[in-house]
Amino acid sequence: MGKNKNFHYLLVAVLFSTLGDGITLIAIPWLSTNLTENAFMISVVSASLTIPWLLFSLHTGLLLDKVDRKLIIWISIYLRITTLIVLTVLIITNTITILLLIICGFLIGCSKVLFDSSAQTVTPDIVPKENLEKANGMIVTARLTMSDVLGRACGGLLIAISIWTPFLLDTILLCLASLFIFKMKLPEIGKEDFKKVKLKEGFTFIFKDHSLLMLMVVIGAFVTLLFSSTLSTQVLLVREVLELSSFEFGVLISFSTLGSLLASNTISLFSSKFALKTQLVVSLFVMGLCFGAVGLFYNKFIVAGLYFIGSYFIIIWNIANLSYRQRITPKHLLGRVGGVIRFFSLGFTPIGMILGGSLVVWLEPFISRVWAIRFPNLLLGAIFVGLSLMMIVLFRFYSFNESGSTEYVNDGN
Repeated sequence: MGKNKNFHYLLVAVLFSTLGDGITLIAIPWLSTNLTENAFMISVVSASLTIPWLLFSLHTGLLLDKVDRKLIIWISIYLRITTLIVLTVLIITNTITILLLIICGFLIGCSKVLFDSSAQTVTPDIVPKENLEKANGMIVTARLTMSDVLGRACGGLLIAISIWTPFLLDTILLCLASLFIFKMKLPEIGKEDFKKVKLKEGFTFIFKDHSLLMLMVVIGAFVTLLFSSTLSTQVLLVREVLELSSFEFGVLISFSTLGSLLASNTISLFSSKFALKTQLVVSLFVMGLCFGAVGLFYNKFIVAGLYFIGSYFIIIWNIANLSYRQRITPKHLLGRVGGVIRFFSLGFTPIGMILGGSLVVWLEPFISRVWAIRFPNLLLGAIFVGLSLMMIVLFRFYSFNESGSTEYVNDGN
């Protein structure tokens, strides 16, 4: 990894881009609470950032197997820069509305679909298979350090200065990221392959040829759906239940991300000690216990501790999934297979976010607003634990071959 210049250029670009992510992604929900108190509309603002994954992840995956992946990264960066400039002007001129914020959030989300999909797809192009866990761990460390630690904390401070300053800084950081993308060299896709590329090959690879990958995708969809339902109401939990300031909100997220950083730096050791199936079951079970328990406590320090532990196992889950998929997928299918997986994972994020806000609105007339806000976490905990127990049963009675088929296990009883 030390002499791999292309990977280092990608890593530095990710550093700058994700620092801006963290700053913007804490500022947008906070700005939405200044424009409305309606939990459903706040969840729609959060969903606007992620609904492009549902709409465009499949097409982006197909595109990445057809055209210059570096060009797609360039387009993503400058789409986001343009949107951020417009958003900053709207705020400064006091003409921002909840509808305009949703539109800007949607465009920022589109740029993230292009950038994040491209970054994941080009990694196996520039990194040998035996170094994928290490490379993914470094990228995840960069994302978490810059986005969820520095970005969220800086975002909280910048909001206190002025609500438009986070978006201006994000614009500057993206300009810096583009400089390193310019230096990066990627292998080209031959023109003779263009007409042969079909989206259905990505679905076939997952749902017909690789049963373990199929199981991971299906359960991953439920994981994303439920986890995102808690994210859309997180700002309400922070402001109304824990009664934290914007800076304390940033610090809470930053502290929880220390758990994610620990995981990203120990994933190689963790994966060498435990089988893939064990990693999946344990991480899902602990996530359920921790994020579910967040719905039971008022103490911000206990909540921070639960976030810390839960965030550790989020990364174990994500990197185990990502590295396994990259390792078994042929390079000419990376874009389409990745697109299908992101459709069933990240694509479910906006649905989950709207679900979270809707649950609060539906339950508030029957229970207190505080417990309505807590309910998405409680629901997540119960279902995550249930899914992890279901996986234990499946792995006990069926042999999920990591390279292909599923076989029934007869223990002779």
